[in-house]
Amino acid sequence: MEKCNVSFKIEYQSSETITNAFVKYKNPPGSTNEEKEDITNALLQDPNSIKLSKIQEVGDYDLEVELEINGVVDTKKATLIVGSCSYCETPKVLKVEVLDNGQIVMNYEVFNTGNLVAMEYQIAKDSEFKDIIYSKVGFSDMNYTQFENIDMRNGNIPDKTTLYIRIRKYCSPDGISRWSGFVPFDSGIWGVEAYCLPPDYERNINSLCHGISPAGLLKVVVKPTPPDVGSMIYLTNGKPAIPDNIREFEQNAPEELKKGGIRWITFLRSNSEFNPSLIYRVEPRTAEIGEIERDKCYEY
Repeated sequence: MEKCNVSFKIEYQSSETITNAFVKYKNPPGSTNEEKEDITNALLQDPNSIKLSKIQEVGDYDLEVELEINGVVDTKKATLIVGSCSYCETPKVLKVEVLDNGQIVMNYEVFNTGNLVAMEYQIAKDSEFKDIIYSKVGFSDMNYTQFENIDMRNGNIPDKTTLYIRIRKYCSPDGISRWSGFVPFDSGIWGVEAYCLPPDYERNINSLCHGISPAGLLKVVVKPTPPDVGSMIYLTNGKPAIPDNIREFEQNAPEELKKGGIRWITFLRSNSEFNPSLIYRVEPRTAEIGEIERDKCYEY
């Protein structure tokens, strides 16, 4: 029979050294048999992994933890849930960072990578995760690296919105951890679709306003917003939308944009920061907006 390796973690703050530490619990749960284990040495060595070797059965164990410093005693209660011997530890989201280009990066911790198979994360508009807008199983890299780049292209992440993220762990040989606690964050701006004309063509209002050839479709980031004279046009990787960068990073862009860059641009988003009726004149060599054309796509 496989031996269970049950451990738990104690978080505490003290300017003095713990002199005694004990944990009491009924074993098995619901029985009258009470175990009392001295965990003083284990706590001082590693408070993140305090083993309870006498627990060998599935169940919910009500723990009573007692810490003592020079006669002063503090007691806390907690429940330890043992589902099986192949325990799948719950990971933790440490931090969520939103980069300048809108890319969301999750910094998270896995407490045991030895049984790690995959991670799953969910992003929701509410802390109860009733309105989940995106979920993914897997890694942005080949393996666990502690930093996960959220899939912005397929995630349909709304701009400038308070969102919530949580993760859980898939373990080998089988098992799924509980969901971690959620972490709230405010999304940035991850690009806006735009119709672009290169300098080789005359300003074609019909093409710019309706996306008809020779205008090409790009997803770009504008800084600062709302777009105005002096605003810069960037690709979603943070690089200026100049010909060299379009050619290198936008493989599906029209050849004319790769060669000549952007001369005119209209944005397909309609909100407080973007007016889809406006046509902007851009300096192709720098990707800076130099002028707002008088002609409009339509009255807005």
